[in-house]
Amino acid sequence: MTVTSPASDPFATPDLDRAIAEAESTAVVGWRAERIPFREIPERIARIDPREDRDRLYGGWVEVLEALNPRYEERLAAWTAGGDVISRVAERGPDPRQLAVDLERLVMHGETPYYAALRRYLAVIGIEQGDATEADLWHVVRGGAWSQWFGPREVGRAVTAAGRSPLASDLDGWRAAEAQLAGAALEDSPVARAVAEAYATLVGSPEWLSDELRMVPDEVIPFADFAAFVRLWRVRRAIGLLQVELRIYASDDPAVHRAYYSGIVGHLTGVAVNEEGYLHAVGRPFESVERIGSILLGAMLVESLEQRHGLHWWRSPDAGALVERVGSAAGIDDAVAELGYDAWDWRPVLRQIRTRLIGEMSGYGGPNITTRAGTRKV
Repeated sequence: MTVTSPASDPFATPDLDRAIAEAESTAVVGWRAERIPFREIPERIARIDPREDRDRLYGGWVEVLEALNPRYEERLAAWTAGGDVISRVAERGPDPRQLAVDLERLVMHGETPYYAALRRYLAVIGIEQGDATEADLWHVVRGGAWSQWFGPREVGRAVTAAGRSPLASDLDGWRAAEAQLAGAALEDSPVARAVAEAYATLVGSPEWLSDELRMVPDEVIPFADFAAFVRLWRVRRAIGLLQVELRIYASDDPAVHRAYYSGIVGHLTGVAVNEEGYLHAVGRPFESVERIGSILLGAMLVESLEQRHGLHWWRSPDAGALVERVGSAAGIDDAVAELGYDAWDWRPVLRQIRTRLIGEMSGYGGPNITTRAGTRKV
């Protein structure tokens, strides 16, 4: 995949993008005598423990989404004005239709471990799987139970050991470590993002956790399981957005678009997703394809690094040389060839995830989940 410059991008809508960015930056939600900026709401929701409070703030976020939808719809109309979006994208890179077909096997093979892990983690916060919402999942993904292992000093030392530079982050806990491993703001390049993805996966590596972060042994495997679950959630959500986009550009009925978004993304992530976010999730046509390409390439890079330089690959100077060669590739296809693959391959990411999921090692879903509060049946 090659990166398209704004000047040659047939879907560029700079004026609409600026208007949307301004609307998003000025939108607020009133919450307990506080005016919370729209863009900060998902993170605020993730930090809220009482479910009722999460639901209330999530409702405010949904109201703002609905108010912004006319602007998003105007941009969608501009994208489709030039003709069939799907065919135009396929002419310039991977065919989204074929990619969606190829990824059906990833979805199928990841179904049981994902739902089993989701059930376990929702049970920890006292929620049944069929009763969970997107807001509940944001709270789970924050992973507050492990925050004590990810203090600024510990993270800084471990990130530096991986050859990355510690940076300030608006996130906390393990997500701050992940963001720092990924690195500073990157150029708009799927290959650069894939390299960032590869380093970010170290936050779930048992070797990095034990040797660099110095997490105690009893916590390493449970946290690696949690990180693998989050990674699988992100993969499935990206695939869900790809499937939604294929349907959005094939229909001009907003009601149908909304139903596809809430239904498909809700099914693939296993939680209720409000339909109002159906266009907020699409920043540009088939951004999902670039996201998936970066995820797959990042996993292929990690697999190659581990095979050639071992599980502590970040310590090897030769590994750094391989990363540099991949990072300098003109596009994802060239980077894939550099690693010795014939095409985009979804199997490395699924192998890496399933290797670290407790449920994969202890049977269907695993009978127990270990947390800092102890072990409980689920």
